[in-house]
Amino acid sequence: MKTVKNAQAAGGSRSPEPRGPVTMHDVAALAGVSRATVSKYFNDGEGLKPDTRARILQACRELEYVPDPHAVSLVRGRSRTVGVILPVINEPFFAEALRAIEQKAKALGMDVIIQCSYNDPAEEAAALMTMRSMKVAGVVLTAVASRQNLDLLRRLEQEMRIVYLDSYVHEDCNYVMNDNRQSMAMLTRYLLGRGHRPAYLGAPPVAHPSPVERLAGYHDAMAEAGIPALVLPAGTQPTWDFEAYGFRHVLDWLTSGACKRAGATALACGTDRLAIGAMAACRRFGLEPGKDLAIVGHDDLPISAYLHPPLTTFRQDVAAIGVAAMECLQAQLDGAGEAPYRKRFSGGIVPRESA
Repeated sequence: MKTVKNAQAAGGSRSPEPRGPVTMHDVAALAGVSRATVSKYFNDGEGLKPDTRARILQACRELEYVPDPHAVSLVRGRSRTVGVILPVINEPFFAEALRAIEQKAKALGMDVIIQCSYNDPAEEAAALMTMRSMKVAGVVLTAVASRQNLDLLRRLEQEMRIVYLDSYVHEDCNYVMNDNRQSMAMLTRYLLGRGHRPAYLGAPPVAHPSPVERLAGYHDAMAEAGIPALVLPAGTQPTWDFEAYGFRHVLDWLTSGACKRAGATALACGTDRLAIGAMAACRRFGLEPGKDLAIVGHDDLPISAYLHPPLTTFRQDVAAIGVAAMECLQAQLDGAGEAPYRKRFSGGIVPRESA
């Protein structure tokens, strides 16, 4: 950081010599104005004379001074910074959504701060309070599937804009997500249309309401076809280790003989990562995925096209979901954010060799 010694008053003729970190006092001294005038320049600048603004700008250039955005936000009462709180950082869906959020934020002249809750309600609460202390313009939150922070979230929603990405803890909120019920119904109908009797494997309880909605979509399509639903027993413990979860539950299903007794010829999985585990379980049991048991996933991860066999799946419009989250926050800043902002997006099936 640029440093100064004894700044010249009233626009001195030479740049200051190095001393310590540059402050607003140094800018004020070099520009020949008060610190309050410099502060006003950075916060709105209205009412300042053109020559005063020019002197402050020149002083900032000479000193290479950049204001602390956190300090500026404290004065303004709200910053141009957006907080993003995610439950995990290695999930491909969140990585793609985050890229869209950052690109949209940049286009709006905003910055993004990211924190991870690690699927822990206490960590989520701490991250929310950090965002509150920074007076962020709003928060994009993928909520932990727990009602432990419900009261806190309701209080914070009265102070700042919160938009839920893919997971929320109460329905009276702003949210953006995939139309999960529609997408899983489409996948199930796809399997039924190919003559299969599909079973269903849902995700662990780490988000709400997407697992419930995808299960409902499966039930919708099976009921339309007049065929009894075949839902694999699911675990009750939250985990983001979807591949291991899918492997364990599908292998148990196969070894117990439940798959054969039900006459299942296909398996619809709530996510691609579950399907990856399911394919490994099939091979462990001696079945060939795509031949002995058709398998479909959901999400169209980049790796899904390169599996053996390539995985049939559903592609979400993740970019549109991320952009919508930022548009929700921008609407609040523009004074048009009173009405609930709730959007669900559709996508399409990507047929491949696994089904």
